[in-house]
Amino acid sequence: MTDHDQLLAFTLNGGATGARMRARDWSGHPLGPLHGWPSALRTTLGIVLGSSFPTFVTWGEANYLFHNDAYLPMLGKRADGTLGQPYEEVWSEVWSDLGPYVARVMAGESFFFENYATTLYRNGAPEQTWFTFSFSPVRDEAGIVRGLMCTVIEVTDRLLALARHKEAEERLALSLEASGNIGTWSVDVETGTTHVDERFARLFQVDAALARAGTALVRFTDMIHADDRPGVLAAIDEAIANGTLYDIEYRIPQRSGLDVWVNARGKLFASPQTGKVSFAGIAIDVTDRKVAEQRRIDSERKAADSETRFRLMADDIPQIVWAANGAGVNDYINTRWFEYTGEPPPRRPDWDWRPQIHPDDLPLLEDAWRVSLATGRRFEIEHRLRHHSGQFRWVLNRAVPSTDAVGPETRWLGTLTDIHDKKSGEEELRTQSRRKDEFLAMLAHELRNPLAPISTAAHMLALGRLDPPSAQKTSEVIVRQVRHMTSLVDDLLDVSRVTRGLIELELETVDLPSVLASAIEQVRPLVDARGHALAVEAHGPLPRVHGDRVRLVQIVTNLLNNAAKYTPPGGRIAVSVAVAADSVAIAVRDNGVGIAADVLPHVFELFTQAERTPDRSQGGLGIGLALVQSLVQLHGGTVSARSAGLGQGCTFTVTLPVAGAGAPAGM
Repeated sequence: MTDHDQLLAFTLNGGATGARMRARDWSGHPLGPLHGWPSALRTTLGIVLGSSFPTFVTWGEANYLFHNDAYLPMLGKRADGTLGQPYEEVWSEVWSDLGPYVARVMAGESFFFENYATTLYRNGAPEQTWFTFSFSPVRDEAGIVRGLMCTVIEVTDRLLALARHKEAEERLALSLEASGNIGTWSVDVETGTTHVDERFARLFQVDAALARAGTALVRFTDMIHADDRPGVLAAIDEAIANGTLYDIEYRIPQRSGLDVWVNARGKLFASPQTGKVSFAGIAIDVTDRKVAEQRRIDSERKAADSETRFRLMADDIPQIVWAANGAGVNDYINTRWFEYTGEPPPRRPDWDWRPQIHPDDLPLLEDAWRVSLATGRRFEIEHRLRHHSGQFRWVLNRAVPSTDAVGPETRWLGTLTDIHDKKSGEEELRTQSRRKDEFLAMLAHELRNPLAPISTAAHMLALGRLDPPSAQKTSEVIVRQVRHMTSLVDDLLDVSRVTRGLIELELETVDLPSVLASAIEQVRPLVDARGHALAVEAHGPLPRVHGDRVRLVQIVTNLLNNAAKYTPPGGRIAVSVAVAADSVAIAVRDNGVGIAADVLPHVFELFTQAERTPDRSQGGLGIGLALVQSLVQLHGGTVSARSAGLGQGCTFTVTLPVAGAGAPAGM
């Protein structure tokens, strides 16, 4: 081999990259032809090109970059044009961050970066990547720093494949003997003499000079925690005997009383020159990681305990309790949900709460939920939820966010409270208040109407100009209107006494025929005046009832009055009596204006004004039916109303218990 060939020998083990370097004409490069390159550069490149570990070297003030074949995949589409180019141009996207470190390396410092995150454009598009690498100075024969060596491994795939990451981390750790906080060690397998660096010695509290000079392996293994020592010795024996990878974590008690956790990794190496076998590797102080892991384990245990307590408590309270993650996805519902809705437990992975929400309320609920998720504000809405009975009931849905130390909402905790009865009660109170206001307005109208003719009649009498017949007619107007007002006031007093429980019935055994006859007699003038046909349908003897005759007549009279008032002139009214074993039913039927379906359930309620005619020409306060119901209930009976709708007439039926003694009476 010629002298010239010897100068180029450093490229011979360099694979494709070494061949490219030999084939390229370097005369135009600032470093000049290959054979003229500095000896320290050629020696370093020989090591780098022959290494299977991704490595590059920069040289000179311009930081010209040279790499080996193993480094090519990291370059991506830049691989063809990087040899001999300035580092700043090859990796321009990271230079602003790493350039200052390069300058410090050129000043003699070394650096180790683990899981370094950066964005690269090596394939044209932005790519998030992670690397673990070291920067070490390269010195010439005079000891002057001329360049930088970087041994690097890409650990991006570690996020997806832990096994590949561990292998890459092992390769990286074994290649970095003097970087960062990593201590190195080497054991002569034949003699057992162990050499370590200062960092390793510091971990084991061994004098640095003694460590550099070499000492027995047992000096270090005796420092390992007694509980961990047997496992470490067994792992060392296995690695030496079988050539397997040595990878173990153990504790080293310190004088402070605390333990330092160490991750030791290594394997057998054979010297290519002498064939001498050594067992070498690294030791990394992983105390912070182990402490963090223990804290995480403790935290997860506490969280699990807390979750268990929460679920037990949540299942024990009467409300529905639910939870969602920060994205708003429900991940918990207590058993009350299934009891309330009738859904079969348990919660399935594909479980969805939306079908149980009233369709009219679902869009509003989802909109409110989106707003709370976007703003972090308290979530609160009233909506209807399907009950296991089949009906939709009103619930109050509330949720509050919980945050972590950084601030974003990480959990939502909510409850569903049944407020259906409360909401219905509130609506009923509003309805009653509205009906009362309408009734008072109607009462004022009804009481004011007689005042006008009374006032006019009184004024005419006061003038004294009326002849006796006119004065008689005028007086009759006053009497008639006063009688009407008295009737209104009596009705009000009756309702007041009934609602306050002040009515006392004068109970006796009463013949129904006489009750019906008296009621028909009282209503006959109104029936005849409106031209109605009134029929009585009763077959056979009628039983007696135990009650207050006056009040029973009042009940039937009010029903007949209603029928007469709300049936157009010339209508038909029928009174029928049906006898059962222990009761008798009196029905008043007309073909009048009827009652609307939405009003029908409320006709017996106080302050309910069913607008059964286009105007109020018939007069009255509309409290007669409420009075009828109260009086019937006092007699132990029931009253009901039926109507096919407006214009279809209606039927009111009073059912009373039959008296326990006495013979039936004929009609």
